[in-house]
Amino acid sequence: MKRLLPLLLAGLLILALCGCGGDKPAAVPTADMETMQTALLAADPTLPEMRSITGEVADAKDLFTYFSDLPYEKVENFLLSYSAEGKADEIAVIAVKDPADAEAAADTLRAHLDQRLTLFRQYSPDEVSRAEKALVFTQDQYAVLLICDGNQDVKTAFEEFLTAAQ
Repeated sequence: MKRLLPLLLAGLLILALCGCGGDKPAAVPTADMETMQTALLAADPTLPEMRSITGEVADAKDLFTYFSDLPYEKVENFLLSYSAEGKADEIAVIAVKDPADAEAAADTLRAHLDQRLTLFRQYSPDEVSRAEKALVFTQDQYAVLLICDGNQDVKTAFEEFLTAAQ
């Protein structure tokens, strides 16, 4: 009995420790960014010709710095589509590894938007009003920037894509 008591106490301790830390939600798998990109671009038929990249390209880390200064080790994946014609249109989605970093990622997208507005005020004033209507928001582990005429339609497409992917 004396030998059994320490084993029982050790077992109870192990069970108690297993129950700790259960308040963090399980990570949701990141959606396929290329498929998401296709869905988002299709949601706004007024978009000009767009160039697109995702975090799957070889120089993804370097390209990411164009629109975000979030430390890249926090990034699971990303997508960026931007106007090939120098217009304001841009769609960016950052998927972070930890959903707690989504708001920090959104802050970097807001800073990028501010830089774009400064640039347009100097070089393309006709694009300023379009960029001023941009949306920046978070959902789950995603931070999103939408600069396009159909930004509400693209936001809806994003939400529907995530719902279908789950």
